[in-house]
Amino acid sequence: MAAAPSPSLTSAPPPPSRGGIGLAQGRYGERGNLELVLCDEDDGLWVLWHNTDPEGTVTPEGAPPPGEWSGGLHFAAGRRYDDIRVLQSRNGPDHLEVLARAGDTAHRLRWSPEAAFTAEAPPPARPCPSLALAETADGALWTVLSPEPGTVPGRLYRADPAGYPGLVWAPAAPPALTAPDGRPPHAVALVAAPDATRPGVLTVSRAGSQWTGADGVASTLPGAEHAEAVHGADGPLVFLSDGGPDLVAIRPGTDQRRSLALPGTGPVTALAATPVRHDPRRTDLVVRRGDGLWYLTDHGPGTEPSARALVSTVRRAGGVTGPVHRR
Repeated sequence: MAAAPSPSLTSAPPPPSRGGIGLAQGRYGERGNLELVLCDEDDGLWVLWHNTDPEGTVTPEGAPPPGEWSGGLHFAAGRRYDDIRVLQSRNGPDHLEVLARAGDTAHRLRWSPEAAFTAEAPPPARPCPSLALAETADGALWTVLSPEPGTVPGRLYRADPAGYPGLVWAPAAPPALTAPDGRPPHAVALVAAPDATRPGVLTVSRAGSQWTGADGVASTLPGAEHAEAVHGADGPLVFLSDGGPDLVAIRPGTDQRRSLALPGTGPVTALAATPVRHDPRRTDLVVRRGDGLWYLTDHGPGTEPSARALVSTVRRAGGVTGPVHRR
């Protein structure tokens, strides 16, 4: 009897993308796969997932083995997007929430196991100064919007999840978000502690940035072009980039500050990060530098982050062929 053909691996670079990046740990897989969303160069969005199952776990045909990224699945065709965020929601239960921006308009998409990605009613105003998305322990979604056309300062909005997937958005204090110098920031990030009912807020400007915890306590941070915040085992952690070859990692309210060397060449143009539940002091990041996407894993002080080019790798049975990315 002939032996069954052994599986092989097929790899490809990620689909060409532009603009912002969204990254979150989901609840699918043995330990919670990572979900990565990208804006296509010309039309629609892409989602890829990273297999976080333990090494040696069997994966089906067309899926990535443990430790690898999947091929991309194209969705939301018909519009060119500029920025994107994703989170794993408690609601649904366990649906993915995606907030994307095309021009000055926000678009909300929701992934469910039954219907894949579906368009939902978007927030009621334009995202300002940038996309931001968080969910608190009560299932409420939070973002930053400009309540009136032509106004620059954004303000926090909270969405009541009682009618989920329908959301009712309402402004939440403070009335406006500013950088330490009092001027409007060019970016805002929101992140919530696991038991919090209000997110922490990171306002970012080139002159200076500021972290304000859910308790209202503020910490002044360096200025940056790009920034991301996560909440891990040791509390909030902020990553700042001035566009150059290093990230600065800071724990607000402490003197903990580290420099993380980035691979690749060219300016940093996008940054996303997520804590990892099965390894509480680990943060995974995806960085666009120049024309490439890089996948980094950081275990905190005293360690050097691992980094490699982000590549999609799928398992194929012997002789089976097919595209790595699917439209």
